Amino acid sequence: MQTRQKYEIAVSGLMILMCFVFLWESWDLPPGTFEPLGSGPVPQATAAIIILCCLITINTARLEAKKSSVAEGTGEPLSIGFAVLMALATLVFVIILHLRIMAFAWMAALFLTVTIWGLENFKKKKFLPAVITGLIVGFAVEYLFTQVFVVDLPV
Repeated sequence: MQTRQKYEIAVSGLMILMCFVFLWESWDLPPGTFEPLGSGPVPQATAAIIILCCLITINTARLEAKKSSVAEGTGEPLSIGFAVLMALATLVFVIILHLRIMAFAWMAALFLTVTIWGLENFKKKKFLPAVITGLIVGFAVEYLFTQVFVVDLPV
């Protein structure tokens, strides 16, 4: 099994454990008074979706490990560069939103564009799909938060 698959399985397992803690803690939350969903079902549904995604990731990693006939260490090396990029982008995102310098939709679109493009190793041909995805998701999330969940976002 390659190092990447081991990391995917380990991180997914850790996330599943954390989601079980969220499920356990949210079980006693009261139903909502102002909104139909309430405070309990949202973290429970989120945790369930994350657990499902983690199980899919673990299954995929195990299948890739079985199919892989490549020797250990000859694959794409793990890089800490993207982790640093994500940490810095998240920090800048939070600071800009806290100071209300930029509207949420535009900041979310910019954040998503940078991180998606970073996942693609900043390849030129991947920039336009990253921008399109960032814009669509950024504005869709703002609509979802303001119209469905009635959250006061920075504008």
